[in-house]
Amino acid sequence: MNILFCSRIYANKDTGLYWSIPNQVRAQGKCDNVFWYNLWMGETEEWKITNYYHSLQDYPSGRLKDLPAPFDTPDLVVFETVYIFAFKAIVFDVWKKKIPYIIIPRSSLTAPAQKIKPVKKWIGNLLFFWKFTRKALAIQYLTENEYKESGDKWNKKHIIIGNGITPPSNRKEFFSREGLKGVFIGRLTLYHKGLDLLVEACNEVQDELRKAKCSIHIYGQDREGVVEYLDNYVRKKHLDDIVFYHYGAVFGKVKEKVLLDNDFFILTSRLEGHPMALIEALSYGLPCLVTQGSNMREEIEDVDAGWGTEVNVDCIAKGLLKILSEKALLDFKSKNAIILAERYNWDRLALKAHGVYEMLLKTK
Repeated sequence: MNILFCSRIYANKDTGLYWSIPNQVRAQGKCDNVFWYNLWMGETEEWKITNYYHSLQDYPSGRLKDLPAPFDTPDLVVFETVYIFAFKAIVFDVWKKKIPYIIIPRSSLTAPAQKIKPVKKWIGNLLFFWKFTRKALAIQYLTENEYKESGDKWNKKHIIIGNGITPPSNRKEFFSREGLKGVFIGRLTLYHKGLDLLVEACNEVQDELRKAKCSIHIYGQDREGVVEYLDNYVRKKHLDDIVFYHYGAVFGKVKEKVLLDNDFFILTSRLEGHPMALIEALSYGLPCLVTQGSNMREEIEDVDAGWGTEVNVDCIAKGLLKILSEKALLDFKSKNAIILAERYNWDRLALKAHGVYEMLLKTK
């Protein structure tokens, strides 16, 4: 099968797409003949080593007809996300040639996401995106919960294939004997990642956290003045012995060390597609505290790989207290976390995608 992956992402390492798309393409390349066309002038080493990466530097027109055969008329196009393709020529090319395509919206079609800049989205949907989604062969959601939050109004057909991970060689072996260390690693966006909810929850139970010698560590590149907000809140509420911000994003071996040095992972997001940072933390054996907005709460609770809460301060605070009371279960939950992460091996997901895509093409 000849598959064209089409995206428009930039060299921003603290976004999930920077890592998930090249890994998805690389894995799919083991099953199919693939070509990745990124509608941007740049490139990075992580993308080039996939051996499938091409950008506007290589094919500047942004048109399907200028791509090399067979990708000027591929069997299938996979559009990565939705709103970056507004009125793009390549979409009209695909429509004109009647090439089947799949859209991976990555949470952008969910009800919470549609409430962000709602007027702008409503106009865009009316003028272009309703047609874009409804003409798709199917919408590929990353989780069952993302599909439920999006519904069938965009397209009657949907499939579910998540983000993946490459299993690490090192795993969490020992947990802290005294105290506990929780960690968040990701983009520092206050609303999206729910960091305001996290620090407010820490404030609610600060006495219990202090008594248990539990600290919370936040890693990520500053966005939207989040660090200033965190610093002000932490000082005002006297949480500077509990909540710590570590300047800058972490990657590679540094990130691995951070994960292995902590005892549990935290993701208090209001909305997500399928968070790679969370799957990666699970793969290292870190039990995870997650909100419903993470889109993995049910899975984590079902296999007992951590703790799930609603997206509000009181529930997150209760989740933190539950971690303290269940410290003796960390090793047990760690093993379950690794088992859960194994569902999301990139190669396994690529095989699943190959079969599902073939089925869709045969029955379209």
